[in-house]
Amino acid sequence: MLESCRREAKASFSNDEVLLEKWITSPRHIEVQVVGDGTGAVSHLWDRECSLQRQRQKLIEIAPAFGLPGDLRADILAAACKIAAAANYRGVGTLEFLVDATGEEARFVFMEANARLQVEHTVTEEVTGLDLVAIQLKIADGATLAELDLEQHQVPATRGVALQARVNLETMTPEGNSLPGGGVLAAYDPPAGPGIRVDGFGYTGYATSPHYDSLLAKLIVRADNLKGATFKALRALAEFRIEGVRNNTAFLQALLKQALA
Repeated sequence: MLESCRREAKASFSNDEVLLEKWITSPRHIEVQVVGDGTGAVSHLWDRECSLQRQRQKLIEIAPAFGLPGDLRADILAAACKIAAAANYRGVGTLEFLVDATGEEARFVFMEANARLQVEHTVTEEVTGLDLVAIQLKIADGATLAELDLEQHQVPATRGVALQARVNLETMTPEGNSLPGGGVLAAYDPPAGPGIRVDGFGYTGYATSPHYDSLLAKLIVRADNLKGATFKALRALAEFRIEGVRNNTAFLQALLKQALA
């Protein structure tokens, strides 16, 4: 396989040098929310679990990441801050890592940095009480971490567990793959109640556009623990009324039920 890759690289780019990456058999996708003011000052706003994905697309995000040994979590948080500080990062962003905890010694590797707010920033907001959109705007206006009371020792500890499910418009192929969907919403009635938040844009009669992402809404729930958040998300998804277009709410429920099994 290596020789085949080299031949392809040589034919395509006149260079047969390739990069070998270590295979991780049971990876976890862990990311860290960071905030920096451009002076080298960086704080982390804790971590998120984003391993539940399909076709390289996140479906379920949880904050904080669960089941991480304390020393491993501390090392990941420190690495994220070190990377952002080295770049004098300014704004709210995310450092993402692959974690391999299958061996005798847990290890993690850097994957990518996203210099922006991400879809899943909501779960961090729910467990910290911070408004990341407002923080981003204040930093863009010149505020420092000290002025925002966001130096690391001032960052609040997480409270409970937040879980986000991405509600997408999609159709399924006979092979079981999902494709972006769309259409006109015949009904749109999101769930509500204590600990339930829905960020989205939809209404009865809304004609979705094929030129944008098929994400229709983000369902975010918060509870005292992961099991409680999972049950609350299941109930909220069952109450989410979307008609006229195919969507993935049933798939999300099946995924969460499997996680509880």
